[in-house]
Amino acid sequence: MSDNPRHLDELIRQCAQKREAALEELYRLSAPHLFALATRILRRKDLAEEVLQESFLSIWRNAGRFSAEQSQAMTWMTHIVRNRCIDLLRRPDCERPDPDGMVLDAWADEAAGPLERLRSHQDSRRLADCMAQLESRQRMAIALSFFDDLSHGEIASRLDSPLGTIKSWVRRGMERLKRCLS
Repeated sequence: MSDNPRHLDELIRQCAQKREAALEELYRLSAPHLFALATRILRRKDLAEEVLQESFLSIWRNAGRFSAEQSQAMTWMTHIVRNRCIDLLRRPDCERPDPDGMVLDAWADEAAGPLERLRSHQDSRRLADCMAQLESRQRMAIALSFFDDLSHGEIASRLDSPLGTIKSWVRRGMERLKRCLS
């Protein structure tokens, strides 16, 4: 990894200008760190390689959206890799690297989860029915906002969408929920 964060900023700026040599240099400098992150999250090298490839395609395509004033280059790329890993783990066909269930058991507790609590009350059932009627993007943005207590900016980063779009999804979704519940 480069000791000079400004060098990475410059490489991303050059990627926005579609300079392939800049992408090669950016990959050489940052891929080992990003691959290690993906491997830690996914616990499988083959999946980490897939995520790394998809992430660099995303970096190449979205380099023009990077702003050095908003975050450092490595932070921006780390978010892309992390979000790709999370997306991969959420896929129903993704194999979980926990064959004996030890990881799941370590995280398990006796408290009811948010969905169990939601389904346990009549009003909550109505809310769940109304949530199911929302578009998936609105439902995801609202769930991240209220269940995970994320800010609009954090949701935008996690869903790799513009901040204004996230605000619109939450606002329109809340309006639909209000109409459904009344």
